[in-house]
Amino acid sequence: MMDEGTEELVIVTARAEEIRTGLDTGYSIEELRLPLSRRMVHALVAATTAATAVKLKALSARIEAIEEGGIRYLGNYQRASSYSKGDTVTHSGSLWVALKAVAEGTAPGSDPACWQLASKGDRPVKRTTAGPTPT
Repeated sequence: MMDEGTEELVIVTARAEEIRTGLDTGYSIEELRLPLSRRMVHALVAATTAATAVKLKALSARIEAIEEGGIRYLGNYQRASSYSKGDTVTHSGSLWVALKAVAEGTAPGSDPACWQLASKGDRPVKRTTAGPTPT
């Protein structure tokens, strides 16, 4: 199911494609080299502007949702918990941010693809290399 902005973008994109197709079909190469009519230029500009407006509206809604959420601080790291992208926890005196969904038992600092150090505490942090963890 599409939201209103996506639906409008699909309609605008389809209409812009119709205009482009209409400009290209039924004309010879010589006719296509002639300047476009003002009406066609205005139609193309209007379609592009409408499509851009729909995209900006969707992006503005996403930014607003992100800003409303703020930072999700979940306290001390718990190895029995899984974490979502953007969750922050403290572990070994440092603040860590989850870069993606993190499975249970993946401690901050153990996998750089999952966790990023946000603020280093007093205790030293063990660094690991990127890549698969040994089994």
